[in-house]
Amino acid sequence: MFSRTALFALLSVFLAGQVMAAPSMPMPMKLAMRESELSQRSAEPLETIPVYQRAINTIPEEVPTKSPNGVITTYRRRRRAINTIPEEVPTKSPNGVITTYRRAINTIPEEVPTKSPNGVITTYRRAINTIPEEVPTKSPDGVITTYRRAINTIPEEVPTKSPNGVITTYRRAINTIPEEVPTKSPNGVITTYRRAINTIPEEVPTKSPNGIITTYRRAINTIPAEVPTKAPNGVIVPY
Repeated sequence: MFSRTALFALLSVFLAGQVMAAPSMPMPMKLAMRESELSQRSAEPLETIPVYQRAINTIPEEVPTKSPNGVITTYRRRRRAINTIPEEVPTKSPNGVITTYRRAINTIPEEVPTKSPNGVITTYRRAINTIPEEVPTKSPDGVITTYRRAINTIPEEVPTKSPNGVITTYRRAINTIPEEVPTKSPNGVITTYRRAINTIPEEVPTKSPNGIITTYRRAINTIPAEVPTKAPNGVIVPY
């Protein structure tokens, strides 16, 4: 238990701190300053703050709505093609329009081979090979012809190539560029390879479709959020 003297001492210290913290300006001077401030204040009324009126939704709950500019209106999603064809009838919609799908009817006997490259069923006639079995053949266009392999008359120790079926000598490109220099040979000719230097700041996105570094600007979507969009060539358009 603290003594009465100690309690009085603590109370005296507290009151002294409050007096020191308060400004030393006399009360009459404070009142005079307040009156001067009031006299300098304009007599015009203060500007009124407009009341925020929330939009009232009078549209039924089951109807979807939107309010891009604060006005509630009905939200009509892009009309999806409505299928009015019976369920048991096959359909197609290559261009977004639903139409009946009629499968090609095969009137050719089952034992006859058929083909339908364009959706029309026709007979398929396989090329008949009249060339002896021991002769090699080829049929690049469906016509069977003899296949004559190119004869290599070049010595074995000489490297060869035959890009078009004709055997010729193959001369490898000689690299006369120092080893420490990067090189490339897209067409078989060795040349120096200079990497593109990026002078654009790191925080800026870049692209280099043709090897040249340029800034990359992402397409900005200015179409409302409720409208479906597409960007096949990088330009955002309604879908």
